[in-house]
Amino acid sequence: MDISKQRIFPQQPALIMLTALAALLFVCPGQVAAESGLLKDVIGLDLGMQGYTIGKKLTPEQEKIARAHPEENAHAGTFKFVDQDLHVVVDKESGRVLALYKRREDADQTVLKTMVAELMDRFASPTVMAHDKIIYWAYNRHGAVSEEDFARAKKVGQIPQLGIIATVKLNSDREITSDPVENKKDTKDTGAAQDKKGVVYFIITSDPLVKQFLARQQEK
Repeated sequence: MDISKQRIFPQQPALIMLTALAALLFVCPGQVAAESGLLKDVIGLDLGMQGYTIGKKLTPEQEKIARAHPEENAHAGTFKFVDQDLHVVVDKESGRVLALYKRREDADQTVLKTMVAELMDRFASPTVMAHDKIIYWAYNRHGAVSEEDFARAKKVGQIPQLGIIATVKLNSDREITSDPVENKKDTKDTGAAQDKKGVVYFIITSDPLVKQFLARQQEK
């Protein structure tokens, strides 16, 4: 399967996260039980927003919103819809939420800060911040992975041993913590400084659940 052509999640660069799923797993004996356990663990993390939770089924009210605000180009076996500015990706067969994301193509510093504040308020301190453009929250079955635990595991090459089952990731074209003046550019017409605008998005998902979904799709 050519993952780059799939549209479970938003278009590039948001598909960066999905490319990590390129090595798909095939369901094997004993994996059904593991799948149900994984689903329970992911739901128990209560990761989501606006009433939507990764792994949980849509409520009747959310199903009404889905029918009223569908989105095109959903991956086979899924449907997508938007609730206000939140995009929701759902497994059509089970009705369970696979991913939640927000994306702004024209984000200025105010939009970026608002989005970061929204995530910080919902998910508290992140696990990793990289290149001042990526913020990453990682979770295993016990809850949030701390910055210290992640750094320790990375140092000794044991990140897989952390057992990460869900993530929240924000990616920004512009630097997140820089002085707004550094994100200014001069216009040719007026020479006046204007705030640079760029793409900012975040996505909430469970890579193992998505792997299982894609594996089932391959079998059909």
